[in-house]
Amino acid sequence: MTTALPGIDLILFDCDGTLVDSEIVAADAWVEHSARFGVSITATEALEKFKGVNMADCVAEIERLAGSPLPTSFVAELRDLMAIMFRARLQPIAGALELVQSLAVPFCLASNAPRDKIELCLRVTGMLPYFEGRIYSAYDVQKWKPDPALFLHAASAMAVAPARCAVVEDSLPGVKAGLAAGMTVFALQSEDHVLTLPDGVHVIRELAELPGRLAPVASFS
Repeated sequence: MTTALPGIDLILFDCDGTLVDSEIVAADAWVEHSARFGVSITATEALEKFKGVNMADCVAEIERLAGSPLPTSFVAELRDLMAIMFRARLQPIAGALELVQSLAVPFCLASNAPRDKIELCLRVTGMLPYFEGRIYSAYDVQKWKPDPALFLHAASAMAVAPARCAVVEDSLPGVKAGLAAGMTVFALQSEDHVLTLPDGVHVIRELAELPGRLAPVASFS
């Protein structure tokens, strides 16, 4: 039996893997683009290495595997390839659209991704109108999860104390960032995607569980 959590005035959603099913699409882009530079990785390996990790560290890993520096155009070309794949294949996480359409408690989005990628993902999946004016990118603060700076920045911008915020994440860096920010953390964990989580993290198996895990103020209207 689960207990509703009181005192949540703001929900901070991650984007990739939490609201949009972008992780495997992005992994396929890494596989295709890295191959152009002689690096052979599988989509599974890309997911394991890059899920929730900032771009600079991902590129450093490809450079390590390649044994040489990558051209300065690497990231821009990768982003272009991802955008093409997102437009063709991206879907919302099950229940995401219904949740943001009906959730009564205020919410925002805080992602490690650049703003243009976030907006593209939300636009393709029909969720952009629900987050207009409430999108926060790690590129805004130049700090990436697991650093808590992005979550703290978003909470401050939304004028809500960290202790009254709930974070919804699917990656370990995001979970750690939420805990470091002093927020309640929900980890979205499907049966085929299970992380070893720190103490104090609340696990949900699907987004539809979230309203029932919060106080009545956060329930469906």
